[in-house]
Amino acid sequence: MAVNWTHHVDALHYDGEAEQRRLELETATIVVTSHRVLAFDRSSRSRLPGTHPYRHVDRPNVQHVTVSQSGSTRHLLRSLLTGAIGLTLLTTAAVVSFGELVPELELDGTAARDRAGTATDAGDAAGTTAAVDSTFETLGVLFQILDTGVLVGGILSLALAAVFAGLYIRSRSRQLVLQVAGGDDIAVPLGETDDAAPITLSLSEAIQPGPTADQRSPAERAEFSRSSESGESHPRGDRWRGRDESG
Repeated sequence: MAVNWTHHVDALHYDGEAEQRRLELETATIVVTSHRVLAFDRSSRSRLPGTHPYRHVDRPNVQHVTVSQSGSTRHLLRSLLTGAIGLTLLTTAAVVSFGELVPELELDGTAARDRAGTATDAGDAAGTTAAVDSTFETLGVLFQILDTGVLVGGILSLALAAVFAGLYIRSRSRQLVLQVAGGDDIAVPLGETDDAAPITLSLSEAIQPGPTADQRSPAERAEFSRSSESGESHPRGDRWRGRDESG
């Protein structure tokens, strides 16, 4: 049975590290400590190959906290590929008719029958003519089947492209992204009940150095909110950090 590490975060702390804020999302938990940001992904995607249910990063390495939309790249590529194949096949079916090539070949067959008529053996000439006619008839049927196959293949390819496009749209979901300097970004899913705006603001505030929301004045909280939305730095946090460092 898998252990829920969100109940044992203290076991992951370094010496002297303390938890400062915890954000419980629908399928994820983010813990901000005095040193790091710990992200726990409890969704089903965390069990996929190449994913990690737990990641952490030092607070100074977190550049921004954003919300993005993501989907399955595999479904998107399949949709584009099958769509391109479908359009190519339908264009070919509209421009080229393979069945029309058969009458041109029959003209050559007439010349062959004329040459066969000069043969000394009339039976051989008749047999040759019948064989040529049979060959052209077979080619005509095959080319008609080819015309139909190209048309049907184009329609089916476009239908399959629509299915993959639907799967891609269905796979798209919101995720909370921590942009990490010099490393891979950390992303956790946002559920339908997760309100992205206050979550992003609360996490950005907790990661930045300086006082927490309950220690700021109303004017400082408003300034922090504006700077978080615009992606600017937080001079208030730097000022408070200077106070703390100076004692």
